[in-house]
Amino acid sequence: MNKKTVLMVSGSLRNLVLATLAITSLSACTQSKLQQQMQAELGTAQACIAKQEAQGQQLSEQQAETLRQLQRVQQQLVLQQMAIEAKPQVIERIVPQGKCPPVRTANNKTSQTKEQPTTDKQIVGLREQALIAGLNIVMQARISTNVANSVVDARNIQMFERNGEEWVRFTIYNPETKEPHVLERKRLRFQTVQTANPTPDRRPVVEIRFTIGTLTQKGEFILADRSASEYPILIGRNLLRDVMLVDVSGNNLAPLQRVEDAASSSSSAAKK
Repeated sequence: MNKKTVLMVSGSLRNLVLATLAITSLSACTQSKLQQQMQAELGTAQACIAKQEAQGQQLSEQQAETLRQLQRVQQQLVLQQMAIEAKPQVIERIVPQGKCPPVRTANNKTSQTKEQPTTDKQIVGLREQALIAGLNIVMQARISTNVANSVVDARNIQMFERNGEEWVRFTIYNPETKEPHVLERKRLRFQTVQTANPTPDRRPVVEIRFTIGTLTQKGEFILADRSASEYPILIGRNLLRDVMLVDVSGNNLAPLQRVEDAASSSSSAAKK
């Protein structure tokens, strides 16, 4: 092999090596760029997923708040419907004008009480006296046609279990002597009451026997602390319905006779 041939072979080998090196370098550069591009796309995808998750969480919270608002509106609608259905009959007395009062004579005594309309229901005014059966305690009662449920002033309210049922122990104070009387009644249910607090208050409801005028009946009362109120008892539509008529122009239209007074009257009649 001559020198010229050797030089040609050496040149070809060198060119081949250079070409191989160039291809290897180009391949490495391409792979680096592809890897960087893939990392950038992966980062973009992760950011998009995080954004979608945050939006989904916000949407879930908005849906939960909307559901709570709908539940509150539905509860208010139910209470309004119950109030409309349970609204009792209310009468208003029309006082005649321009008539002279009757002349009193020695043999003719004018009645000091107001005339009552002919009805088999108890006529009550806006304020009456209520007798708690079994305690012989007379308490001032406010008659309100705007309130659906009746309330009685009760303190030291405690829940306990008896024979597998829930009972309530509470204290009623005599307004005259301030003497406490502890009562125990079976809990009928809980009544949700809207107060000044953001969350409604759940209070126990029990059955108590009471007397107003000549009417004696059992009624459902919500137990609540009414020490700040002038009236320990609030008579609502649940006790007025079908048995009482409200005369908004008067007070104490249903005279109440205490138990001891009734007993003494009976004994005096028997002696006569």
